[in-house]
Amino acid sequence: MNKKLGALAMVLSATGMGLVGTLSRGATLGLATEDKSVIGSFLAFGRMSMGLIGFTLMLFMFKKTGLFRTTRLSPAIAMGGISIGLSLGFYISSTLMTSIANAVFLIYTGPLFCTILARIFRKEKVDLINGFFLFLVFVGMLLTIQIINYENGSLTFGLDLSTASAEYPRKPLGDLFGLLSGVFYGMALFFNGYRKDVDSFVRGTWNFAWAVAATACMSLILRPWHGVSTFTATNWAWAFGLFFFCGLFALGFLVVAGRNLPAVEMSTISYWECVVAIICGFFFFKETLTPMGALGGLLIIGGGFAPIVVDAVNRRREVAAGTGATAAQTP
Repeated sequence: MNKKLGALAMVLSATGMGLVGTLSRGATLGLATEDKSVIGSFLAFGRMSMGLIGFTLMLFMFKKTGLFRTTRLSPAIAMGGISIGLSLGFYISSTLMTSIANAVFLIYTGPLFCTILARIFRKEKVDLINGFFLFLVFVGMLLTIQIINYENGSLTFGLDLSTASAEYPRKPLGDLFGLLSGVFYGMALFFNGYRKDVDSFVRGTWNFAWAVAATACMSLILRPWHGVSTFTATNWAWAFGLFFFCGLFALGFLVVAGRNLPAVEMSTISYWECVVAIICGFFFFKETLTPMGALGGLLIIGGGFAPIVVDAVNRRREVAAGTGATAAQTP
């Protein structure tokens, strides 16, 4: 492993991922509000298609075509691709109806739903400290979508569907789509926990093939064609920027990072995506976080990030303990 190369690749990948909201809004400039609520399915289809093209080319570049043909496709691999495709479709639509910060915070509730699924179907145990971190993510989610809020000097509880504004007339639906993107992201993480024996290029190609199919079906159901038909040259330029930078660029560097970094370090750096998204929201769209929204985002990121840190510390302790025991046994 070349960790310096891996770290740089992961930063570049997370940066590309963090541009999703900004590029999506550029691609939908001038579109009607009702078109923006469904256009995410088409933009996700384009991004997944670009990823599939890139991974197919990498199969040939790294001479993995034979391995691809002989690898058995399993339901887990297919469901992983379907889940990530649907997650992105809802995420893009979310960034167009609510704040970019809300959308990115809500998609990062994915690990919470992944853990719930793993507990139910794989009987994986959740220790007390990780349970506490997941609780923080859950509370952060409630704060982000304003089920828990602070108004007129007191806490309020309940989902207020009248929180729409002139800037975000469909904010409640946008927050719901953001939450659904987190659910499907969690499902993708869960299904990717199976068939770890499959080569990363082969798995990536299959994942994107199924993601393309899922986003195509999503587009057929949501019918974003009216919005697509009104695309100007500027809209298409932004859309292809999304397809390239958030598709081929980000996902290609993700593969490089995966081959040169341990999973824990990849997960840690991936949270850079949230920082990029929030910075873009502030500088390009003048979005600011409410105190409760900022607290919710902090709980989601902190609750998701803390287990990674704890795991890394425990691994170092185990290595140190093993080294010490070996030294003690040496005559």
